[in-house]
Amino acid sequence: MGVPPEDYAKRLIEDGLALQRQAEGSSFAEIMGPVREAAGTVDEPRIVLLVEKARIDHHGPGRAKQR
Repeated sequence: MGVPPEDYAKRLIEDGLALQRQAEGSSFAEIMGPVREAAGTVDEPRIVLLVEKARIDHHGPGRAKQR
C-alpha cells in the first residue's frame, strides 16, 4: 500500500521539525553523548578536529567555525 506524495512530504517535514525541537531543547553534550560513547578513546581535541574537517569538506574552506 503506497503513501500519497503529499502525506509523505508532510510526514518528512513533521519529523524534521520534531527533531529540530528536540535538538533545540538539548545541550550539545547530550546530543554528542552517543557519539562520544561510540568513539571510545577519542579525546576532545581529536573530535574537534574531525568536526572541523567535516565542516570544511561539506561547506568549503570559507565556512570553518571561528573561535
